[in-house]
Amino acid sequence: MPTTSLSIYLHFVQTIEKFSAGATIIREGDSANCFYILEKGAVEIYVDETLLNVIMYPGSIFGEIAFASGKKRTGSIKARTETTVRKYECDNLEILISEHPDVAAMIIETLANRLTRTTEKLSELAKHLN
Repeated sequence: MPTTSLSIYLHFVQTIEKFSAGATIIREGDSANCFYILEKGAVEIYVDETLLNVIMYPGSIFGEIAFASGKKRTGSIKARTETTVRKYECDNLEILISEHPDVAAMIIETLANRLTRTTEKLSELAKHLN
């Protein structure tokens, strides 16, 4: 096996995982060395055990905030239906960025979109408070 292929294999692993409805995929407060792409089914987000009004469908990325920041998981993700996810594990974000720029760009785009939505919601809340 060429060295570059071995390097990619050692630093970046993809697996397919299946979860039954109600199963916890990510637990709030856990450490993160991975993120997920939803392949099939639907998942729900919980913060402090409270269900947020957010449901993700196939194509959605989740778990990327803690993965990119190196912080603990900010919420829990539970399967709403039978769910299949693609799990991406990587111990080093810099290696992921250099060896898989397409995946890194997808994470950055997702983070930017979530930040935009959060800013819009904060702006709406500020208008109601004034």
